[in-house]
Amino acid sequence: MIVCQFSFGFSASSDNKLKPGSAPGADDAVPFLGIARTILLEGVPVRRDEELHLRERDGAERKEAKHLESERTGLRNEANRLEKERLAHESSTRRMEGEKNALESVIRRSEQERSRFERERQALEGERLSLEKEKDALREERERWEKAQEDRVPQGPFWEELWPAWDCRAYGKREYWGTLQNIPEGWTDLDACMNMPVEIKGVTVRRPYRCRYVDGSPHIHAFWMVDWDQPDCKPWHQDFVDKVDPINLILS
Repeated sequence: MIVCQFSFGFSASSDNKLKPGSAPGADDAVPFLGIARTILLEGVPVRRDEELHLRERDGAERKEAKHLESERTGLRNEANRLEKERLAHESSTRRMEGEKNALESVIRRSEQERSRFERERQALEGERLSLEKEKDALREERERWEKAQEDRVPQGPFWEELWPAWDCRAYGKREYWGTLQNIPEGWTDLDACMNMPVEIKGVTVRRPYRCRYVDGSPHIHAFWMVDWDQPDCKPWHQDFVDKVDPINLILS
């Protein structure tokens, strides 16, 4: 058994060439491509026509090479898996980015709608406040007018007994008239008559529809047209009477 050191990738010198009929020595070199490492060779004395049989006994390195190749294959598979995951992650990221942009667009539109609704609400609120002010102003004006009308009602005068007209003026409508008494000083008859209320059949009438003197009376007369609680100014059917003689009807 001979242990030799091969220098792979270097040429053998002329001094180290094997001589015919001699056994290889420890310093003999064999040209071979590769890295320099120590191997175990079995040297067998051969003749010139025989070749040197080399047998590499580095089984551990073969196993290690297989193990490294297996690891490289595993690493390639892991790299492929990671690449697929990266591509899937990029696709998911792009999809999520698109969804985020769509959501942001919806949010922007919602904000615009909310701003528009807010502007419309403020405009309507301004209109409501303006209408409330106008309503208050009209109510105050009406109260002032009613108070002024009440102040114009003479104190002390009164209507004598009211008289209904004997005929109806229209369907369900009859005219009433009366005279005003005790008109205070400072009031004209016409002014006091047109501003003196009266109650007719449970309804207060603010003023008559006309005032005038009648038949040389010293008192002014007022006239009201009453269209409530006038049943005798509406037509109705009396009791039915059978004017047919049954005996004459049979004989005929």
